[in-house]
Amino acid sequence: MYWKLALLPDASPASERRQAPAGRYVIHRHLDDAGPHRDLRLEQAGHLAGWRFEQPLSAEDAWAVEKGPHPLRWLDHDGHAAREDAGLYTVIAWSRDVRELLLEGRHGTHVLRAERMPLLSPEAARALHETMREMALDPAALAGILRDGVTARRRALERFCGLGRELDGSAFDEAVWRRTLESLNLDEITRHLRAYEVRFDHKFPPSSTSYPEALPDSEHGPWTNRAMGIVRDG
Repeated sequence: MYWKLALLPDASPASERRQAPAGRYVIHRHLDDAGPHRDLRLEQAGHLAGWRFEQPLSAEDAWAVEKGPHPLRWLDHDGHAAREDAGLYTVIAWSRDVRELLLEGRHGTHVLRAERMPLLSPEAARALHETMREMALDPAALAGILRDGVTARRRALERFCGLGRELDGSAFDEAVWRRTLESLNLDEITRHLRAYEVRFDHKFPPSSTSYPEALPDSEHGPWTNRAMGIVRDG
């Protein structure tokens, strides 16, 4: 389960904070087998809950995974971790998909907003994994490949609709064609696009390409002498 974390400034004066703190919190930075990361640990009934994330909370987009219960001793025990912050937290909002906490720590008072991000369905995750394996794709390259694919589809669709408007005028139903093409893969869209490109070339034939005049096949002809003169003068 992925969450997007955002650290916001606290805009409310202390006199308006009605609720008592829900408990203590601590932020640890350390390294484990999965790599360097941070843990935000929140004191709850008999255990610690919270999130694991890599970027600092002050980063523009900090993504996190929800942590399982941990023992309360981590509130006072750092072990091999570095303690980045600690203090008291108050619950502002706590729902399934959005949580807001007031953190009063060593570095001031801030509001932490955590928003649950939608997950891929099991079917979509499986299809993505199988495609990665089939095409030997690096997971780190997936975002770029996805952007390139979406861009290529959009460009092909826009070109198809442009040709359709030019060739068929008002008879071209762009809304219907867009719905049809958006359900196809890129190869299928390209086949439809190619058919329209052929029609366009028939209606508006490309201009003939001009070629340089061939010199007469004569070793001592006037064209040869003229060419040699240009070379000598150069």
